[in-house]
Amino acid sequence: MNADIVVKSIIYNPKLNRFLIIKRCLTDDVGADTWENAGGNIENDESPEAAVRREIKEETGIEEISIKKIAYVTLVNSSKPYLIIAYFCETLTENVKLSGEHQEYLWANECECREKLPREIIADFDTNNIFDVFSDD
Repeated sequence: MNADIVVKSIIYNPKLNRFLIIKRCLTDDVGADTWENAGGNIENDESPEAAVRREIKEETGIEEISIKKIAYVTLVNSSKPYLIIAYFCETLTENVKLSGEHQEYLWANECECREKLPREIIADFDTNNIFDVFSDD
């Protein structure tokens, strides 16, 4: 089986105690009008870490980002399988400049993430204890 590799970023702002989630445009071919984490495909000769930095900058305008660790790796078995490498990242940047791929953003607490993100993402977050980062709101 051949699978594409996709990088995703779980962007945490410790000052806000929130994750950044972004909403895809209504006209998008994949996942239109759904919430997600910034990320995308790795380009030729690009490392996963370089790809996640590039995708964050392209999709959110955030350049001051610290990649802390790989949060999890998961295989999505669809008609064209792909492997997701999700990185846990931190930033103190609050201002977001969305690309044309996205229509909205939210610095979300755990409840908002659970309400807006697809159940598959929440399942990965729960399996890998992603929400443990939140201090009491």
